[in-house]
Amino acid sequence: MPKKIIILHDTFLYKGGGERLILMMGKILNADIASGFFSKGSFDLRYEGFKGKMISISSEIFKKGFRHLKLKWSFLFRTKFLRDYDVVLFSGDCISAVRNCKKTTKKIYYCHTPPRYLYDLYDLYIAKVPFLLKPFFNMGFFIFRMLYERDINAMDLILTNSLNTQARIKKFVAKDSLVLYPPVDTEKFKYIDTKDYYLSFARLADAKRVDMVVEAFKKMPDKKLIVIYGENDPAREKIFSLAQGYDNIEFITLKNNVGFEEYIGNAIATIYIPIDEDFGMSPIESMSAGKPVLGVNDGGLKETIIHEKTGFLIPREAQIEDIITGIQYLSAERCISMRSDCEARAKEFSLTQFGEKLKEYMN
Repeated sequence: MPKKIIILHDTFLYKGGGERLILMMGKILNADIASGFFSKGSFDLRYEGFKGKMISISSEIFKKGFRHLKLKWSFLFRTKFLRDYDVVLFSGDCISAVRNCKKTTKKIYYCHTPPRYLYDLYDLYIAKVPFLLKPFFNMGFFIFRMLYERDINAMDLILTNSLNTQARIKKFVAKDSLVLYPPVDTEKFKYIDTKDYYLSFARLADAKRVDMVVEAFKKMPDKKLIVIYGENDPAREKIFSLAQGYDNIEFITLKNNVGFEEYIGNAIATIYIPIDEDFGMSPIESMSAGKPVLGVNDGGLKETIIHEKTGFLIPREAQIEDIITGIQYLSAERCISMRSDCEARAKEFSLTQFGEKLKEYMN
Protein backbone atom coordinates (compact mmCIF):
# COMPACT_ATOMS: atom_id res chain seq x y z
CA MET A 1 0.00 0.00 0.00
CA PRO A 2 1.52 3.39 -0.99
CA LYS A 3 2.49 5.72 1.82
CA LYS A 4 0.19 8.62 2.55
CA ILE A 5 2.25 11.83 2.33
CA ILE A 6 1.49 15.44 3.19
CA ILE A 7 3.61 18.57 2.82
CA LEU A 8 3.03 21.30 5.42
CA HIS A 9 4.24 24.71 4.20
CA ASP A 10 3.92 27.87 6.30
CA THR A 11 2.11 30.16 3.80
CA PHE A 12 1.40 30.53 0.11
CA LEU A 13 1.59 34.33 0.26
CA TYR A 14 3.93 35.16 -2.66
CA LYS A 15 4.91 33.77 -6.04
CA GLY A 16 8.35 32.86 -4.75
CA GLY A 17 10.89 30.09 -5.12
CA GLY A 18 9.77 28.36 -1.92
CA GLU A 19 6.17 28.18 -3.11
CA ARG A 20 7.25 26.88 -6.54
CA LEU A 21 9.37 24.23 -4.85
CA ILE A 22 6.49 22.96 -2.68
CA LEU A 23 4.21 22.81 -5.72
CA MET A 24 6.78 20.66 -7.55
CA MET A 25 7.31 18.43 -4.51
CA GLY A 26 3.56 17.90 -4.16
CA LYS A 27 3.25 16.80 -7.78
CA ILE A 28 6.32 14.52 -7.66
CA LEU A 29 5.19 12.75 -4.47
CA ASN A 30 1.44 12.69 -5.20
CA ALA A 31 1.16 14.32 -1.79
CA ASP A 32 -1.46 16.51 -0.17
CA ILE A 33 -0.45 20.09 0.70
CA ALA A 34 -1.44 21.95 3.86
CA SER A 35 -0.60 25.59 4.52
CA GLY A 36 -1.41 28.44 6.86
CA PHE A 37 -3.35 29.88 3.92
CA PHE A 38 -3.37 29.99 0.12
CA SER A 39 -3.41 33.61 -1.07
CA LYS A 40 -4.71 34.71 -4.46
CA GLY A 41 -1.43 36.61 -4.74
CA SER A 42 0.49 33.33 -4.80
CA PHE A 43 0.34 30.46 -7.29
CA ASP A 44 -3.00 28.89 -8.18
CA LEU A 45 -2.07 25.30 -7.43
CA ARG A 46 -4.99 23.87 -9.40
CA TYR A 47 -4.11 25.96 -12.44
CA GLU A 48 -0.52 24.69 -12.12
CA GLY A 49 -1.72 21.07 -12.27
CA PHE A 50 -1.69 20.05 -8.60
CA LYS A 51 -4.36 17.37 -8.00
CA GLY A 52 -3.89 16.47 -4.32
CA LYS A 53 -5.89 17.66 -1.34
CA MET A 54 -5.32 21.29 -0.24
CA ILE A 55 -5.83 22.04 3.45
CA SER A 56 -5.95 25.65 4.66
CA ILE A 57 -5.22 25.82 8.39
CA SER A 58 -5.85 29.50 9.11
CA SER A 59 -7.15 32.57 7.29
CA GLU A 60 -5.21 35.08 5.23
CA ILE A 61 -3.88 38.02 7.23
CA PHE A 62 -1.38 40.63 6.02
CA LYS A 63 -0.30 42.41 9.21
CA LYS A 64 3.03 40.69 9.72
CA GLY A 65 3.21 40.47 13.52
CA PHE A 66 -0.40 39.33 13.91
CA ARG A 67 -0.01 36.88 11.03
CA HIS A 68 3.03 35.33 12.66
CA LEU A 69 1.34 34.82 16.04
CA LYS A 70 -1.90 33.53 14.54
CA LEU A 71 -0.03 31.00 12.42
CA LYS A 72 2.07 29.85 15.39
CA TRP A 73 -1.18 29.13 17.25
CA SER A 74 -2.75 27.42 14.23
CA PHE A 75 0.20 25.10 13.58
CA LEU A 76 0.16 24.07 17.24
CA PHE A 77 -3.58 23.50 17.69
CA ARG A 78 -5.14 22.99 14.24
CA THR A 79 -2.94 20.30 12.69
CA LYS A 80 -4.30 17.13 14.33
CA PHE A 81 -5.00 15.85 10.80
CA LEU A 82 -1.25 15.12 10.43
CA ARG A 83 -1.91 11.90 12.38
CA ASP A 84 -3.61 10.50 9.28
CA TYR A 85 -0.34 10.51 7.31
CA ASP A 86 2.63 8.13 7.11
CA VAL A 87 5.10 10.83 6.07
CA VAL A 88 4.99 14.55 6.87
CA LEU A 89 7.36 16.89 5.05
CA PHE A 90 7.65 20.26 6.81
CA SER A 91 8.64 23.41 4.91
CA GLY A 92 9.14 26.88 6.35
CA ASP A 93 8.31 28.22 9.81
CA CYS A 94 5.68 25.64 10.74
CA ILE A 95 7.54 22.87 12.55
CA SER A 96 5.66 23.35 15.84
CA ALA A 97 3.06 21.09 14.18
CA VAL A 98 5.47 18.15 14.59
CA ARG A 99 3.92 17.60 18.02
CA ASN A 100 0.70 16.49 16.33
CA CYS A 101 2.33 13.66 14.37
CA LYS A 102 2.09 10.03 15.46
CA LYS A 103 5.26 8.45 16.83
CA THR A 104 5.37 6.15 13.80
CA THR A 105 5.12 9.02 11.30
CA LYS A 106 8.28 9.77 9.33
CA LYS A 107 9.04 13.45 9.92
CA ILE A 108 11.19 15.25 7.36
CA TYR A 109 12.05 18.94 7.50
CA TYR A 110 13.05 20.77 4.32
CA CYS A 111 14.76 23.75 5.93
CA HIS A 112 14.97 26.77 3.63
CA THR A 113 16.75 28.53 6.52
CA PRO A 114 16.52 28.57 10.32
CA PRO A 115 14.13 31.48 11.14
CA ARG A 116 16.33 34.47 10.57
CA TYR A 117 14.48 36.70 13.03
CA LEU A 118 15.57 34.24 15.75
CA TYR A 119 19.19 33.89 14.68
CA ASP A 120 21.38 35.84 12.25
CA LEU A 121 18.93 38.76 11.75
CA TYR A 122 17.78 38.90 15.38
CA ASP A 123 19.57 42.22 16.11
CA LEU A 124 18.06 43.80 13.00
CA TYR A 125 14.52 42.81 13.99
CA ILE A 126 14.86 43.81 17.65
CA ALA A 127 16.30 47.22 16.67
CA LYS A 128 12.94 48.09 15.07
CA VAL A 129 11.02 47.43 18.29
CA PRO A 130 10.07 50.45 20.48
CA PHE A 131 12.31 50.70 23.55
CA LEU A 132 9.56 50.00 26.11
CA LEU A 133 8.47 46.85 24.27
CA LYS A 134 11.97 45.41 23.83
CA PRO A 135 11.91 43.26 27.05
CA PHE A 136 8.66 41.58 25.93
CA PHE A 137 9.99 40.91 22.43
CA ASN A 138 13.29 39.60 23.81
CA MET A 139 11.38 37.16 26.00
CA GLY A 140 9.09 36.15 23.13
CA PHE A 141 11.98 35.52 20.76
CA PHE A 142 13.80 33.53 23.46
CA ILE A 143 10.75 31.27 23.89
CA PHE A 144 10.31 30.87 20.11
CA ARG A 145 13.98 29.91 19.80
CA MET A 146 13.68 27.26 22.53
CA LEU A 147 10.56 25.80 20.93
CA TYR A 148 12.14 25.77 17.46
CA GLU A 149 15.20 23.92 18.73
CA ARG A 150 13.02 21.38 20.55
CA ASP A 151 10.87 20.80 17.46
CA ILE A 152 13.79 20.43 15.06
CA ASN A 153 15.17 17.71 17.34
CA ALA A 154 11.97 15.72 16.73
CA MET A 155 12.74 15.40 13.00
CA ASP A 156 13.91 12.10 11.52
CA LEU A 157 15.72 13.85 8.67
CA ILE A 158 16.64 17.44 7.81
CA LEU A 159 17.06 18.41 4.16
CA THR A 160 18.19 21.83 3.01
CA ASN A 161 18.57 23.84 -0.16
CA SER A 162 22.27 24.77 -0.26
CA LEU A 163 25.66 24.48 1.40
CA ASN A 164 25.06 28.06 2.56
CA THR A 165 21.95 27.06 4.53
CA GLN A 166 23.53 23.81 5.68
CA ALA A 167 26.26 25.87 7.38
CA ARG A 168 23.62 28.08 9.05
CA ILE A 169 21.78 25.04 10.42
CA LYS A 170 24.99 23.63 11.85
CA LYS A 171 26.00 26.99 13.33
CA PHE A 172 22.69 27.95 14.93
CA VAL A 173 21.07 24.66 15.96
CA ALA A 174 24.02 22.22 15.80
CA LYS A 175 22.15 19.79 13.53
CA ASP A 176 23.41 17.86 10.52
CA SER A 177 21.48 18.10 7.27
CA LEU A 178 21.62 16.83 3.70
CA VAL A 179 21.68 19.24 0.74
CA LEU A 180 18.96 18.66 -1.85
CA TYR A 181 19.18 21.53 -4.32
CA PRO A 182 15.80 22.86 -5.53
CA PRO A 183 15.11 21.87 -9.13
CA VAL A 184 14.02 23.66 -12.25
CA ASP A 185 11.71 22.23 -14.87
CA THR A 186 14.12 22.45 -17.80
CA GLU A 187 11.28 21.54 -20.18
CA LYS A 188 9.38 24.63 -19.07
CA PHE A 189 12.12 27.29 -19.37
CA LYS A 190 13.54 27.48 -22.89
CA TYR A 191 15.52 29.94 -24.99
CA ILE A 192 13.20 31.75 -27.43
CA ASP A 193 14.98 34.86 -28.71
CA THR A 194 17.05 37.83 -27.55
CA LYS A 195 14.93 40.96 -27.48
CA ASP A 196 15.81 44.42 -26.16
CA TYR A 197 15.25 44.12 -22.38
CA TYR A 198 16.78 42.90 -19.14
CA LEU A 199 14.44 41.17 -16.71
CA SER A 200 13.99 41.25 -12.94
CA PHE A 201 11.43 38.86 -11.44
CA ALA A 202 12.50 38.96 -7.80
CA ARG A 203 9.83 39.73 -5.22
CA LEU A 204 9.56 43.47 -4.50
CA ALA A 205 10.93 43.32 -0.96
CA ASP A 206 13.83 45.16 0.66
CA ALA A 207 16.03 42.05 0.90
CA LYS A 208 15.82 41.51 -2.88
CA ARG A 209 17.28 44.98 -3.67
CA VAL A 210 15.12 45.56 -6.75
CA ASP A 211 15.13 49.25 -5.77
CA MET A 212 18.87 49.33 -6.52
CA VAL A 213 18.29 47.69 -9.90
CA VAL A 214 15.72 50.38 -10.74
CA GLU A 215 18.14 53.13 -9.64
CA ALA A 216 20.84 51.65 -11.89
CA PHE A 217 18.57 51.63 -14.94
CA LYS A 218 17.58 55.23 -14.25
CA LYS A 219 21.23 56.00 -15.03
CA MET A 220 21.10 53.89 -18.22
CA PRO A 221 18.18 55.34 -20.22
CA ASP A 222 19.35 53.45 -23.31
CA LYS A 223 18.81 50.09 -21.54
CA LYS A 224 15.32 48.65 -20.98
CA LEU A 225 14.28 46.95 -17.74
CA ILE A 226 11.13 44.87 -17.23
CA VAL A 227 10.18 44.10 -13.63
CA ILE A 228 7.70 41.28 -12.98
CA TYR A 229 6.07 41.56 -9.57
CA GLY A 230 3.40 39.90 -7.43
CA GLU A 231 0.20 41.44 -6.05
CA ASN A 232 1.30 40.91 -2.44
CA ASP A 233 4.89 42.15 -2.80
CA PRO A 234 5.50 44.38 0.24
CA ALA A 235 7.69 47.09 -1.34
CA ARG A 236 5.84 47.49 -4.63
CA GLU A 237 4.52 51.04 -4.07
CA LYS A 238 7.93 52.28 -2.93
CA ILE A 239 9.64 50.78 -5.99
CA PHE A 240 6.94 51.96 -8.41
CA SER A 241 7.50 55.52 -7.21
CA LEU A 242 11.26 55.29 -7.85
CA ALA A 243 10.66 54.61 -11.54
CA GLN A 244 8.11 57.34 -12.22
CA GLY A 245 9.02 59.33 -15.31
CA TYR A 246 11.48 56.73 -16.67
CA ASP A 247 10.16 55.21 -19.89
CA ASN A 248 12.87 52.54 -20.00
CA ILE A 249 11.51 50.83 -16.85
CA GLU A 250 8.29 48.81 -17.06
CA PHE A 251 6.37 46.91 -14.33
CA ILE A 252 4.24 43.88 -15.17
CA THR A 253 2.14 41.51 -13.06
CA LEU A 254 0.98 38.22 -14.55
CA LYS A 255 -2.33 36.51 -13.82
CA ASN A 256 -1.64 32.85 -13.02
CA ASN A 257 1.93 33.50 -14.19
CA VAL A 258 0.79 33.29 -17.82
CA GLY A 259 3.61 34.47 -20.09
CA PHE A 260 6.31 34.17 -17.40
CA GLU A 261 8.42 31.67 -19.36
CA GLU A 262 8.16 33.84 -22.49
CA TYR A 263 9.48 36.91 -20.68
CA ILE A 264 12.52 34.94 -19.48
CA GLY A 265 13.02 33.20 -22.83
CA ASN A 266 13.15 36.53 -24.71
CA ALA A 267 15.28 38.57 -22.29
CA ILE A 268 18.91 39.57 -22.83
CA ALA A 269 19.74 38.50 -19.27
CA THR A 270 18.09 38.46 -15.85
CA ILE A 271 19.03 40.35 -12.69
CA TYR A 272 18.90 38.91 -9.17
CA ILE A 273 20.88 40.53 -6.33
CA PRO A 274 19.31 39.51 -2.99
CA ILE A 275 21.02 39.83 0.38
CA ASP A 276 22.45 36.47 1.54
CA GLU A 277 19.86 34.38 -0.33
CA ASP A 278 19.41 30.89 1.06
CA PHE A 279 19.57 29.33 -2.42
CA GLY A 280 17.62 31.17 -5.11
CA MET A 281 15.73 29.27 -7.81
CA SER A 282 15.43 32.29 -10.09
CA PRO A 283 18.99 32.03 -11.51
CA ILE A 284 18.44 28.35 -12.39
CA GLU A 285 15.22 29.16 -14.25
CA SER A 286 17.04 31.90 -16.13
CA MET A 287 19.96 29.66 -17.07
CA SER A 288 17.58 26.91 -18.18
CA ALA A 289 16.29 29.41 -20.77
CA GLY A 290 19.88 30.07 -21.85
CA LYS A 291 19.93 33.47 -20.15
CA PRO A 292 22.91 34.53 -18.00
CA VAL A 293 22.29 36.15 -14.63
CA LEU A 294 23.59 39.35 -13.11
CA GLY A 295 23.87 38.08 -9.54
CA VAL A 296 25.64 38.84 -6.31
CA ASN A 297 28.64 37.02 -4.88
CA ASP A 298 26.77 36.08 -1.73
CA GLY A 299 24.71 33.27 -0.22
CA GLY A 300 23.44 30.42 -2.37
CA LEU A 301 24.07 32.29 -5.62
CA LYS A 302 27.77 31.46 -5.29
CA GLU A 303 26.76 27.79 -5.69
CA THR A 304 24.80 28.26 -8.91
CA ILE A 305 26.15 31.16 -11.01
CA ILE A 306 29.61 30.72 -12.55
CA HIS A 307 31.21 34.15 -12.88
CA GLU A 308 31.73 35.26 -16.51
CA LYS A 309 30.49 31.86 -17.76
CA THR A 310 26.80 31.68 -16.79
CA GLY A 311 26.50 35.19 -15.46
CA PHE A 312 28.28 38.05 -13.73
CA LEU A 313 28.68 38.26 -9.94
CA ILE A 314 28.94 41.69 -8.35
CA PRO A 315 30.31 42.20 -4.80
CA ARG A 316 28.04 41.20 -1.90
CA GLU A 317 27.92 44.85 -0.72
CA ALA A 318 26.32 45.74 -4.03
CA GLN A 319 26.40 49.35 -5.21
CA ILE A 320 24.51 50.93 -8.09
CA GLU A 321 27.77 51.34 -10.03
CA ASP A 322 28.40 47.58 -9.67
CA ILE A 323 25.05 46.85 -11.29
CA ILE A 324 25.86 49.22 -14.15
CA THR A 325 29.24 47.49 -14.64
CA GLY A 326 27.50 44.10 -14.73
CA ILE A 327 24.94 45.22 -17.30
CA GLN A 328 27.68 46.68 -19.48
CA TYR A 329 29.49 43.33 -19.33
CA LEU A 330 26.31 41.40 -20.17
CA SER A 331 25.76 42.87 -23.61
CA ALA A 332 23.29 41.12 -25.91
CA GLU A 333 26.11 39.64 -28.01
CA ARG A 334 28.00 38.29 -25.00
CA CYS A 335 24.83 36.86 -23.46
CA ILE A 336 24.03 34.95 -26.66
CA SER A 337 27.53 33.44 -26.56
CA MET A 338 26.91 32.25 -22.96
CA ARG A 339 23.71 30.40 -23.85
CA SER A 340 25.08 26.84 -24.07
CA ASP A 341 26.99 27.15 -20.78
CA CYS A 342 23.83 28.42 -19.07
CA GLU A 343 21.71 25.56 -20.37
CA ALA A 344 24.32 22.98 -19.37
CA ARG A 345 24.56 24.42 -15.87
CA ALA A 346 20.77 24.35 -15.38
CA LYS A 347 20.63 20.64 -16.27
CA GLU A 348 22.62 19.94 -13.11
CA PHE A 349 19.49 21.05 -11.20
CA SER A 350 16.98 19.06 -13.25
CA LEU A 351 13.54 18.07 -12.01
CA THR A 352 14.23 14.41 -12.82
CA GLN A 353 17.33 14.20 -10.61
CA PHE A 354 15.56 16.07 -7.83
CA GLY A 355 12.52 13.78 -7.98
CA GLU A 356 14.62 10.62 -7.77
CA LYS A 357 16.50 11.91 -4.72
CA LEU A 358 13.35 13.16 -3.00
CA LYS A 359 11.56 9.81 -3.40
CA GLU A 360 14.65 8.06 -2.08
CA TYR A 361 14.51 10.17 1.10
CA MET A 362 10.76 9.56 1.50
CA ASN A 363 11.39 5.81 1.57
